Amino acid sequence: MNAAILTARTGSKSIRDKNVYPVAGRPLVAYPIEAALAARSIASVFVSTDGDSIAEAARRLGATVIERPEELGGDNVNHGDVIRHGVQWVEERHPDLANVVLLLGNTVMVDGELIDRCLEELDRDPSLDSVMTVWEAADDHPLRALEIVDGVLRPYGDANRQVSTERQSYPKAYYYDQGVWAFRKGTVDRRDGPNPWWWMGKRSKPIVRNWVTGRDIHTRLDLGVAEWWLDHLPDVLEL
Repeated sequence: MNAAILTARTGSKSIRDKNVYPVAGRPLVAYPIEAALAARSIASVFVSTDGDSIAEAARRLGATVIERPEELGGDNVNHGDVIRHGVQWVEERHPDLANVVLLLGNTVMVDGELIDRCLEELDRDPSLDSVMTVWEAADDHPLRALEIVDGVLRPYGDANRQVSTERQSYPKAYYYDQGVWAFRKGTVDRRDGPNPWWWMGKRSKPIVRNWVTGRDIHTRLDLGVAEWWLDHLPDVLEL
């Protein structure tokens, strides 16, 4: 059995009730739920939440709600601990659970075909622990990162680092794009994945998408980008 688990907490500070905020006339959490429901390879969809309005929307859309314990609520909880709790909750009720697709409750930029593709990669290669959607860094490459020390900027981590202005000369660097994590259920107990995504296991295959295909929502600008995305489907799915 393959299951999708969405994580969607209450108490957002950037946008109040963000996960049920109306985007193109529908609650935000509806988009990843419906993407999971549309995936051929997903048997059941679950939403891990500590919010009543999120739970109500999830049930209305056909998902099963995982009510988080109090210790997994709030701003400072480790997301991985929430994920592990969700996986264990599902496995207790579905002992045949094999693979999990983890989706964020605050993005519109996923669909059933992408979810199926990630799970197909896991099926194709038994040596993989997981599959993760990513985008390739350019101007935001880590070699260009800065930090503020004593009120002034310096290269992040290594003050003596010398870096070319030609970004094409940098070694490739990638970031998780807030899209899909797909992993075998046992990886959440091993804690040996690439930090900070410790629940993903040692061998995580990338699916590279163009920036900004996996952007999740934290600001009003992100809301505008999400609405643009929805307005331009299906063309953006080619990104």
